[in-house]
Amino acid sequence: MKKELAAKCKFGFAFALMVITFLSCTNDSSKTGLGLLPTGDLVVVGKVTDSKIQAFVVNDEKQRTDKPRFNLLGSFNDPVFGKTTADFANQYRLTGYPSFTRTDQIDSLVLYTAYKQIYGDTITPQILKVYELASDLPFDEKFYQDVDLKGMSYSEVLAEKHYIPKFRKDSLTSLYASTKKIPMDTVSQEISFKLSATLINKLLATDSLTNSSNDLFLKYFKGLYVEASNQNNVGTLMKTVGSGLMMYYHIPNDTVQHSYVYTNNSTASSVSRFMHDYSKTAFLPHLNKETVEDSLIYLQTSGGLRVKVLIPNLGIWSKIIPAMANDRDTNRLAINKAELIFTLDTIQSEPLKYLPSEQLVFSAIASDGKTYLPADYFFSPAYFGGGYNILDHTYRFNITQHIKDVITKKKTNYGFYLETSFKNSRARRVVLKGATSKTGIKLEITYSKIQ
Repeated sequence: MKKELAAKCKFGFAFALMVITFLSCTNDSSKTGLGLLPTGDLVVVGKVTDSKIQAFVVNDEKQRTDKPRFNLLGSFNDPVFGKTTADFANQYRLTGYPSFTRTDQIDSLVLYTAYKQIYGDTITPQILKVYELASDLPFDEKFYQDVDLKGMSYSEVLAEKHYIPKFRKDSLTSLYASTKKIPMDTVSQEISFKLSATLINKLLATDSLTNSSNDLFLKYFKGLYVEASNQNNVGTLMKTVGSGLMMYYHIPNDTVQHSYVYTNNSTASSVSRFMHDYSKTAFLPHLNKETVEDSLIYLQTSGGLRVKVLIPNLGIWSKIIPAMANDRDTNRLAINKAELIFTLDTIQSEPLKYLPSEQLVFSAIASDGKTYLPADYFFSPAYFGGGYNILDHTYRFNITQHIKDVITKKKTNYGFYLETSFKNSRARRVVLKGATSKTGIKLEITYSKIQ
């Protein structure tokens, strides 16, 4: 009878531990499972906070910039992050056999680029120039942010424009719960460049064979490079949402104006270039150094900055949960929740003026230096977290399973990288409280132990 009772008790403890672990993502994790066992069978040890976390600002990896969802364009002098310049090159494909001929009267050749979002001011003129590409821009080739697009172009400037970016929201749309008082949908703006006769004559000179195939046409006309010149005022970065090349012409004895479009569609190459200048920033002396911790940490898209995070206590029971320092029996110990919390510095970030990153990415470092997403992400991206909480200005990550993997030696703790999302197609930056600040970086762990 005693053997049978002991077996039932052993099964009961194991089942309770399984239930506690399974329900670890509930909101009040410190009370998980309290109603499952008789009084005295379960002891809720509590919650601990590990603040011994290190964070260092480093240059991000070079970003691939071919086939971006959006191109960035402009020169932006950020008061905290220094200068960022972004420009791009595009192919333009035939949309059919050209409808104009050499005998038609060509009115103009215009490059249109639309944008729907800016990051900066609407006061500083952007100096934009257009060049014809001299080198191919293969669709399947990999390009990175430091690509020399100007070196791939002819020296002749086909168009130059001093353009002051605009920004307007449409109060009439019903999208995104927009109202007249609080408009939410941004109206697309358009930049037009009237191109020189050099390119007009080149396109007029194409023969019937060249115009019969996009492959042949792209060997003849490789595309255009739109350059944003450096400037010393604040400036802005524009998120472009489309580009096209339009030939306007008249047919003899016809008063109607006709047009033909060359398109940069999903099968045409598009490549961005990003340049960063941190020479006048406050964080430059500590950039890429793992010897000095700052009270602030900095993250930036467009291949700018990321943060290396070290959690030395990760996986060491006696340090991560001090109450277990003298207790080696961890078989009945369960981590209910482990949440890593980063807090926005609202003064440096100026979130009302410069939108912070909507989503951050927290990845673990492998033995070869490459990164991978913790197991918690694959349980559910929403469960893993990383979204910006506008109410308390935090970014939170649930790394419960990853800690368990480190404790059980499934994974080794080499540290982490904290990065922005949408790196090659969106202008965003954020300043967070560093490990040495009063707020710090916190790892909050809620745990339970069955007696």
